[in-house]
Amino acid sequence: MSFSDEDTTNIERRRRFPRPGRRFAIAVTVVFALLLLGGAGVSYATMRYSQDYEGRILPGGTIAGMPVGGMTQAEALEAVQTAIGPQLNRAIDLSWRNKTWTVTPKELGAKSNAARVVKAAFAASNDTTFLEKIQMRFLDEELDFNRKVAITYPEQGARGFVEGIAGSIDKEPVEAAIDYSSGWVEISRSKTGYEVQVERSHRALMNALRNDVDEVALPVDEVEPEVTEDEFDQILLVRIGENKLYLYEDGAIQREWTVATGQPEYMTPTGLYEVTELRYEPTWVNPAPDTWGANMPESIPPGPNNPLGVRAINWSAPAIRFHGTAAEYSLGYNASHGCVRMSNSDVIELYDLVEVGTPIVSVIAGELKPLYAAAPDPTPKPTNKDDKKPSTEPDDATAESGGGGGGNSGGKDG
Repeated sequence: MSFSDEDTTNIERRRRFPRPGRRFAIAVTVVFALLLLGGAGVSYATMRYSQDYEGRILPGGTIAGMPVGGMTQAEALEAVQTAIGPQLNRAIDLSWRNKTWTVTPKELGAKSNAARVVKAAFAASNDTTFLEKIQMRFLDEELDFNRKVAITYPEQGARGFVEGIAGSIDKEPVEAAIDYSSGWVEISRSKTGYEVQVERSHRALMNALRNDVDEVALPVDEVEPEVTEDEFDQILLVRIGENKLYLYEDGAIQREWTVATGQPEYMTPTGLYEVTELRYEPTWVNPAPDTWGANMPESIPPGPNNPLGVRAINWSAPAIRFHGTAAEYSLGYNASHGCVRMSNSDVIELYDLVEVGTPIVSVIAGELKPLYAAAPDPTPKPTNKDDKKPSTEPDDATAESGGGGGGNSGGKDG
């Protein structure tokens, strides 16, 4: 038999009309047959079936891979929560060096939509038609409900946990410093600081939560101190009363000299200072030509009569310096107007050892030993216009009390 083009087209058109599913057709046929054979019995059996599952989820309901058919809403929720429990309670370790902080998603505030999904399954059971229940009762059909449970991981909880860890790790670097509270010099050691990279750590923790990762290595920066022990390779210590000068090198005393420090009325200042200038064969310049130095020379050049000796090493304290002196009898006493006197040979040695910037520590270390029986008037005044010196102890006092600088200054090569 042959078909014309028109016949073929008509056949194709007929095939385009939707045809009922084979299974559905079988179900309808069976139901129709059952109704013909015993409609009352089928209806009764279906009603009993409905009553058996009243308040329960119909067979076939699955949530998070857990069959919940036949369960009440409360039972289904408990079963689902048990099923997802391992995911919410799994341990995540955040570690740095030999320290570990453990947390679970639940502790961070993670939540699931299990209750909402269970409620949807219960609603789907209630919405099942009588005909669908006949199919479920007599054809072993099941409720078409299969859902996953979504878990929400809160950003705020993860960030708060990371910030808490940072609070226990973060430390400011400690600068090395000179401690002279005991009257001697000790160098407190510097320490490296640490700072947790909070943003990177937060992102890493969120990734672990969402992708079942159990270990997170915390990114921590080391913050180095700006001042270390190397800054204090040399320190000078003046002990007033004992009237000694000590040179520390790398934290240990290497040299010491007997010196003269300030009289009680002209105390050598105490505290922490530094060398600001090294002066080779300094020239003394009159610091007060209009007052107490009115009858003194404008300057005294280098030589045996110079009150500053052959070298002067200026402090950061105004008008104070180490300098040489010809009055070696004053060494070991409180005899100057604030400066620290040394023998010329000793000051040359010191001059060749230290650099600008060397720290100077000055402390009182015992009873003062004034050289003079009577303390001079703290304000130098000429006794009359013909006097060449003030009424105070001569020697280098005028140069020291006035803080005269000037002269040859600069590097050690003068």
